[in-house]
Amino acid sequence: MVRSDLTAPLGMNKRRGIGRLPLGLIGVAIMTVIFTTGFIWISIVDDPNGGEPMATIKLSSALDGVGPSDIEIVDLPDGSQPSVIAAEQLDASGTWQENDVGQNSGDGVSRPRSTALENPASGPTPLVELVRSGDLTGLDGGFSSESLSTEPVEQLLEPNKFGALPMISAEGVRPLDAYARRPNPATLTQARIAILINGIGLNSDMTMKAIEDLPSDISLGLSPYGDDINSWMKSARLSGHEVLLQAPMEPFDYPDNDAGPQSLLINLDEKQNDERLSWIMGQTSNYVGLVNFMGDRFTSNETHMRELLSKVRDRGLMYVDDGSSPRSKAGKIAGTQAVPFVQADLVLDRDLNAQAIGTQLLELETIARQRGIAVATATAFPVTLDALETWSQRLEERGLSLVPISSAIKSSR
Repeated sequence: MVRSDLTAPLGMNKRRGIGRLPLGLIGVAIMTVIFTTGFIWISIVDDPNGGEPMATIKLSSALDGVGPSDIEIVDLPDGSQPSVIAAEQLDASGTWQENDVGQNSGDGVSRPRSTALENPASGPTPLVELVRSGDLTGLDGGFSSESLSTEPVEQLLEPNKFGALPMISAEGVRPLDAYARRPNPATLTQARIAILINGIGLNSDMTMKAIEDLPSDISLGLSPYGDDINSWMKSARLSGHEVLLQAPMEPFDYPDNDAGPQSLLINLDEKQNDERLSWIMGQTSNYVGLVNFMGDRFTSNETHMRELLSKVRDRGLMYVDDGSSPRSKAGKIAGTQAVPFVQADLVLDRDLNAQAIGTQLLELETIARQRGIAVATATAFPVTLDALETWSQRLEERGLSLVPISSAIKSSR
């Protein structure tokens, strides 16, 4: 009799072995093995490019044919500082001799490293080349495209009991050359306006407003009496503002009206005024020049102005006459002594109200269109800063552009 499922003993029709396992269970087991193997492989083998086509080439460390002009300073992603070395000098045999690298001296004066780039093949890039190329604007690292360097260049510092004074380097580089903000070349074909806002550092709220809200092409005049003037200088230049330093000078109604304890006075001799000037210039660094604070009596004295302007020139700085005194001799003397000089055409906030400031700004635009460039000064008062912020927003639509005050040197009267 043929066996069938009906005649087979109970339970004897069940098949044994793998063939009787459900196919779904077999598939799950296979997939589990594959995923487990892959996970173990990824954990052990650290090669994110595994499986990708690869090629191997031999890199040479030689720098033949690479010159200083082929190297530029770039911002490092981790905020590190670019590698720089102290200035070298070329001896008679043509060998670069390295000087000591500057450090903090402990007297409160920053002695930063030099701006020469380290290039093992061709030696360091001279300071003059860095200034010409504009590389100084990136030496501190972490800057935006608008930022200016905030640390002084060691070759441009002369140690002094008041800190460190600006000086012309052995290569002939002036602080004016190193710290000036370069104008946008596109603006050179337009009517230009240069504005200098003075009194920076005296009031923290107004100082921050000027630094943060005004266009970076507006220059700022730091008061030597300001609190933490070095911090304000760095903040201003980080925002792209070129800075000058105010020099307090004697007004006609002195002593009823006093420009401060370190004012330059006509009853002091040259040595005494030079001592005060050294104190003023030693308060900070990275400024392109001096601008008078008050001083209508002092600037009208030809003898004292000759002494002052010769020192400004010899230290590689520019001088700005703020335009407050028609009796100033600064322009006449600067022309005979080859001093980089700018004469302000008007003071924007001589009358401290919004309507008067608006009228002055219209006059400034007229001068710029007539002569190609116009220069104005003002003080960091709330009404002045508000007026300038609003006025500057649509300046380009009116065919005008802002430039830093140093750009007005060659075009000034």
